[in-house]
Amino acid sequence: MAENKDSQAAFMEAVGSIKEYAKVNGNIVTREDVHSFFKDMALDDAKFQMISGYLMANGIKIQGEDSVDNEFLKLMESASDDNIDESGQHISKEEQEDKKVADDIVSHLDYEEDEKYLKIYLQDISGIQPMTDVTRSYLLMNIVEDNDKESLKLLTESYLEKIASWIEPFRGKGVLACDLVQEANLAMTAYIGQQEWLNNYEWKDKIKEGGQEDLLNVLKGIDEAVKELIEGSLNMLIDEQTDVNMVSGKILNKVNLVNDWGIRLKEELGRKPTVEEVAKNMGVAENVVLEAIRLSSETIEDIKYEKTVPKE
Repeated sequence: MAENKDSQAAFMEAVGSIKEYAKVNGNIVTREDVHSFFKDMALDDAKFQMISGYLMANGIKIQGEDSVDNEFLKLMESASDDNIDESGQHISKEEQEDKKVADDIVSHLDYEEDEKYLKIYLQDISGIQPMTDVTRSYLLMNIVEDNDKESLKLLTESYLEKIASWIEPFRGKGVLACDLVQEANLAMTAYIGQQEWLNNYEWKDKIKEGGQEDLLNVLKGIDEAVKELIEGSLNMLIDEQTDVNMVSGKILNKVNLVNDWGIRLKEELGRKPTVEEVAKNMGVAENVVLEAIRLSSETIEDIKYEKTVPKE
C-alpha cells in the first residue's frame, strides 16, 4: 500500500514537473521530453497515450503527436458525455464527487507562484512608456495613413498593462495568471497586431477624415472591442479547463474506487484479488476494472493483473 502511494506521488510529481517545463518552452514538448520526465515508469504505448493525452488536454502540444488519434483524449470525450446536465435539474452523487475532485484540483494550483509570475510580468512591462489616449489616438492615424510599423508596435504595447487589470475578474477560477495573460495577449495581438480593427470601414474613414474627438471615439471603440474579445477568450479558456478538470475528476474517482476495492478485498482474502473478483464485488464488467488500472498507469498494486511492462 505504501509502495502504491509512493508510485502515485512520483507520477504526480513528474506530471507537475513536465507542465512547468512546458510553460517555459511555449507549451511545446517532445516525445523524448515525456520519456525523460517519466523515465522511472518504463513507459509503454498505453502509458504514453495516457500521459500525452492529459498534457494535450491541458494545452500542451507534443511534437509529432496528433490529438485525434490519442486514446486517452477519446476516453475523456466519452466520459464528458456523462457530465452535469446543461439544464442543471439533476446532479447525481457520482457527478458531485467528480466536481469535488475538480474543485480540489483548482484549489491546489500554485497560486503563490502565480502571484510571483504576475509581479514579474508587471516588472517586465514597467519599462514601456505610458501614453495618454490622445497620443494613442494619433498612433491610429499614423498606422492608417502611413502604415507606420513603429506606431503599430507602440499601440500594441499600450495594451499590455491594461491586460494585467482585465484578467483580474478571471483569476482563481482554475486557470493561472500566466495562462490568462498568454491567452489575453494572443487575442489582443490577433486583433491589434494583425490590424483586424481596420475591417471597420467607419472607423477607418473617421481616422482619415475626422478630428481629434473622432479619433478618441474610434480608440474607445477599439479598446472596448479588444476587451470584449479578451473576455470571450478567457471565458472559453476557463470553460475548457473546467471540462478537463471534471473529466479528470471522473477518471481519478474511477481509479480510486477500484484501488479502494482492491485494498478491501486484499485484507478480506489475505492475498491480492484478481480483476474478476474485484469486478464481481463492484458489480461491474472486468474491462471497467482494467480500464481504471490502465488509467492509473498501472500504479494500483493491490490487485493481481498482468502488467504491460514487467518491473525491472
